[in-house]
Amino acid sequence: MNHSPSRVLLFDPITWIDDWSYDEERAALSRLGVELVIPADRAQRDLLLGVADVVVVSSIDRLTTVDINRLERCVGILCYSAGMDAVDLDAAARAGIPVANVRAGTADVADHAMTLLLAAWRMLPVMTDAADTHRWDLADHPEFRSIPRLEGSTVGIFGAGAVGRAVADRVRVFGMQPIATYRRPEAAQPDLPHVPVERLFSDSDALVLTASLTPTSLGVVNRRTLAHSRPGSILVNVGRGGLIVEEDLVWALETGLVRAAALDVRDPEPPDPAADPLTGRPDVIQTPHVAGVSAAALSSLHRLAAEGMEALLRQGGRL
Repeated sequence: MNHSPSRVLLFDPITWIDDWSYDEERAALSRLGVELVIPADRAQRDLLLGVADVVVVSSIDRLTTVDINRLERCVGILCYSAGMDAVDLDAAARAGIPVANVRAGTADVADHAMTLLLAAWRMLPVMTDAADTHRWDLADHPEFRSIPRLEGSTVGIFGAGAVGRAVADRVRVFGMQPIATYRRPEAAQPDLPHVPVERLFSDSDALVLTASLTPTSLGVVNRRTLAHSRPGSILVNVGRGGLIVEEDLVWALETGLVRAAALDVRDPEPPDPAADPLTGRPDVIQTPHVAGVSAAALSSLHRLAAEGMEALLRQGGRL
């Protein structure tokens, strides 16, 4: 009996990076007798959903309930990133389709979180501007004399997964004490204790968001939770932009509850220039969703993605 080869469908392939290639994934799958399919357009993609054994989502488009209902033979969905919010996870669970992700840049995201934290804490943008404009007299900058010392402070981590734990390791090096809010409190580690969300805000000199975006974490940073903040605290977000209600963050910045915010992610991305309350503020540092980017991360992404595709195919009995 002849069987058609298994197919892995790239739901939303990366096309805006000119030199991006899926050659490594294609070669790895070819050795297994599996076809990697890149649709020509959305119409072809919608047709191919019905024959795909594994679907790969790059977070450019969202794999919706409608899309998942078209999956007639799919045994797995792979997110081409650590984040899984581009997939309707509830719909996938109802369909009995497992969802996996690719963690290629955990160390890089944690490093970037520390970079943002240190830059905001030490008022780096203001300091570099002062030096660039030849304003070297400390008398011109009384705010510099009020910068608290890192050592002995408390860093709250919202989302104590792989990235959150890596951030905790780094803050300890600076003599800072990490605490965290876990999705499952029973998974708390002795050196990274769980605290409720309100205490995370009230007990933290700096708060680092590393959580994925889920219905329960959506908008977790809002006026109610920010009201518990330790006055003059720092907020860092390397998770997802939707964790923050941005107009509420503006309120916290203007009232001094939050001294500075350092954001690698926004909602939407990029923010709408006509309705962006944060860009251009002297108390906000931004980077364009690059926390997980490094030469090593990009190199390992292709290998880890190929391994993830193979694992789902094997688990689903398609190899």
